[in-house]
Amino acid sequence: MRTLDKGFVVWFTGLPGSGKTTVAKAVEEKLSNIGFKTELLDGDWVRKTINPDAGFTRDERRRHLIRVAWIARLLARNGVAVLCSFVSPYKDVRAEIRKIVEEDAPFIEVYTKCSLQECIRRDPKGLYKKALSGEIKNFTGLDDPYEEPENPELVIDTEHDRVEENVNKVLEKLKEANLIRVKSNDTKMSGEDKVAIHLSRELYEKAEKFVKESGGFSDVNELIEFLLNEVLTEEGSEYKLSKEEEEEVKKRLRSLGYI
Repeated sequence: MRTLDKGFVVWFTGLPGSGKTTVAKAVEEKLSNIGFKTELLDGDWVRKTINPDAGFTRDERRRHLIRVAWIARLLARNGVAVLCSFVSPYKDVRAEIRKIVEEDAPFIEVYTKCSLQECIRRDPKGLYKKALSGEIKNFTGLDDPYEEPENPELVIDTEHDRVEENVNKVLEKLKEANLIRVKSNDTKMSGEDKVAIHLSRELYEKAEKFVKESGGFSDVNELIEFLLNEVLTEEGSEYKLSKEEEEEVKKRLRSLGYI
């Protein structure tokens, strides 16, 4: 299991039924498969296990989400990639969440954009039906507002785009933020093909520092190729590859942009 020196938090926000947890689970699975230590915090699960007494007034929602923010911060501080899926409808509360997390770890806000009409049509838990009939009060999107994010790190269209497309967008955003090193631009490729190796942000920065100080390599890619050649071609090494295997490894690394 790969543990980062410092983890990060990806916070999915959007209307009920917009697909937050579906995308978050898929991203969590991808990260877990490539060796990251991950945790998924979902609104239903947290309310059931950690905050069973949390209600749905504005103040109760705030207190519920602030608790989650502190849990996510603690996990990220200990090298965990944390995926949070919560309606989190209020701008000021989301700003408070961001401030709490960013004191210790990177924070990526993802807005799962989906029209209210589509969310009502999906209604996976039957909650919109109950809210429309008056059984549920203070339901977000109907009698309680959802305040759209103004400057999220990423907006994904869960109404029109496939889950896999949105997962790849999240992974690309994490890559752009130097939180992971993942190739995810070909949705037809398998998970193994998309990710052969990855470096944590801290490890990559250490490699960059070594390159600058040593003066013997033009960039990190050249250093990686040198180290691989040393390990893979050393006589007597248990990792020694045949010429064909060595070329296959290099081919994979080139396709990922490492050499």
